Amino acid sequence: MTQIKELLRIGLFVIIVLCGTSACSNDDSDDDELAKDYKLKEVAWIMQDDEVKIIKQTIPGFLTDNNTDEEMKVTVKPTADVRQSSCFYTDDAKLFQLLTQTPNEIYVPGGFTLLPSDHFSYIHSGPKTLFSLEEQYIPLTVEITHESTIPPHHRLIYNHIISLREINATYRACFTEINTGKELQITGKWTGKFFIQNEGETLLEEIK
Repeated sequence: MTQIKELLRIGLFVIIVLCGTSACSNDDSDDDELAKDYKLKEVAWIMQDDEVKIIKQTIPGFLTDNNTDEEMKVTVKPTADVRQSSCFYTDDAKLFQLLTQTPNEIYVPGGFTLLPSDHFSYIHSGPKTLFSLEEQYIPLTVEITHESTIPPHHRLIYNHIISLREINATYRACFTEINTGKELQITGKWTGKFFIQNEGETLLEEIK
């Protein structure tokens, strides 16, 4: 009986050692993977079960009163609060984070970019943004201003509608491991919103 207990104790010790060694091996493998340094090679685009749609946003009216006996000049900036955006999506967020440990800025489809639906294509100009799963904001390249003159004792009301083009597309990004040359690809979806038009209307009302 004593020999059996001794054998069981030795067997249990061996199992514990093997399990510990296996765990360390897995941890080392994960650390090695995280230590790799990937460089973005290229990003390709395609319209694959994707769509483009126009979003119209009605903006609250801009009001200015002229309570004086002289004309008043005002300048309205209808695009001042317009936010263009870019956001990438993927089914493998862990791999995406591994590949993008070094930040990369890339060109994305703009408001009037036409993407093919039968093959991947490349973009070499236009809006540029961070290749990230977090939403990024893209500044406008133009600013629209509207100047008006308000007669004495009148109110100016400026109403306008902002039109945005929302693009939904599919991307394929290729990365190269710097030390080994090994290539990895990741695919996913992307959504971008871009300003395309402002429709404004100016009204003047007498202040009574």
